[in-house]
Amino acid sequence: MQWWCAATGEQWTWTWRAYPGIWIFVAAVALGAWLLAGRGAWSRAAAGGRAAFISGLALLWLSNDWPLGPVAAGYLASAHALQFTIVSMLAAPLILVALRGPVVARFGERRFPAPLRALLHPLSAAIAFNAVVAATHTSRVVDALMPTGSGAFVIDAAWFVSALLFWWPVVMPVPALRFFGAPMKVFYLLVGTLFHTAIGMVMLVAEHPLYGIYELAPPILPMSPHTDQQLAGGIMELGVFFIVVVGAAIVFFRWIERDGQEA
Repeated sequence: MQWWCAATGEQWTWTWRAYPGIWIFVAAVALGAWLLAGRGAWSRAAAGGRAAFISGLALLWLSNDWPLGPVAAGYLASAHALQFTIVSMLAAPLILVALRGPVVARFGERRFPAPLRALLHPLSAAIAFNAVVAATHTSRVVDALMPTGSGAFVIDAAWFVSALLFWWPVVMPVPALRFFGAPMKVFYLLVGTLFHTAIGMVMLVAEHPLYGIYELAPPILPMSPHTDQQLAGGIMELGVFFIVVVGAAIVFFRWIERDGQEA
């Protein structure tokens, strides 16, 4: 049993191992969502909202627990990229979608404090998210943090929190932003995730492995560290792009539908 996913430097086995730190982390996220939504929110929630919350929480857990969590922590760069994609592009927005109704009901009429409005502003949210993405994909940070349980937790938590900030202006209508309508949300999603394309491209064209932890890890699949890194680049570039395009399409067509109903 380990507290958190960590690189052990040992040959990988498919023997299940408990990671109680992950269970506590997911439970803390569920508790935070409950506190934010308020009492009775679950009983009042529609079936779609409940499904989104359960799906988001399940994806957050599965992406960090055995086997994907430990494989991403110390064996495969492609698993690391897949973990990032699930946490940032799927789990975080799904949880926010589930919380949208309760948050609007509780805070829709309130004036948010200036520091909180600044934090949730699309520009600051996009900057914070991309700064985390940039920092957590540099070789120095990955090789320094991923081998330890606390380091892996810092990266996982930073991805999730920054992704919540990034998706908040798209999903939540509070605090109200008059200029940030559906066209701006589509532009925000497409431009705010371009940095992932750059990271994926670097991984694809690099002649040598970028991360020592994955280059020196005991082999888990019959492919070289360089091929694994190229696969990670493809996930970062194409996987994230596909999810973002789907999200932008949902925003766009909902906008068209609302305009048609009003007309």
